[in-house]
Amino acid sequence: MAELMLVLAVFATLAAAALPRIGATVHEHRLRGAAFHLRGLLRQTRARAVTEARYIGVVFEEVDGDPVFLIYGDGNHNGIRRRDIRLGTDERLREPYRLSETFPGVRYGSLPMGADTPFFPRLRIGRSKIVSFSPLGSSTTGTLFLSNQYGLVYAVVVFGSTGRVRIARYRGGRWEKL
Repeated sequence: MAELMLVLAVFATLAAAALPRIGATVHEHRLRGAAFHLRGLLRQTRARAVTEARYIGVVFEEVDGDPVFLIYGDGNHNGIRRRDIRLGTDERLREPYRLSETFPGVRYGSLPMGADTPFFPRLRIGRSKIVSFSPLGSSTTGTLFLSNQYGLVYAVVVFGSTGRVRIARYRGGRWEKL
């Protein structure tokens, strides 16, 4: 009986030590999933712009600290513009989507305090915060930073001339391509 109690005590100690790491792993997988989801959305939007031969854009918003995005199609052949969205000229192609609906705890972020790299704002896509894809596949250049409460940071980078989308993770004081 004493041996069984010792085994159970050792098992309980190991399980208690592993729980924080398991929680952090779950949160990292959510963040990674959100970055890959966003990359997929941007790639689909680019393909749709080329297929429909018109500008289509992803509009990024933030509501109560929660990343929200919508997709709009150009209605007057001058690109996606906030003014045209307000006037109803550029049509909404997708209802607002909150990233936290699928990936709880993920938000727009920046590098952790004390990082050896310069501070980056959460969204670096220009003043309008719209990634717009042209009928030829090029796009707005920009970077979207995603993070969580554990200080993990992923970047979704859009290269304007090609419209390609890449993901990088900030770990150990440096960026890693994924």
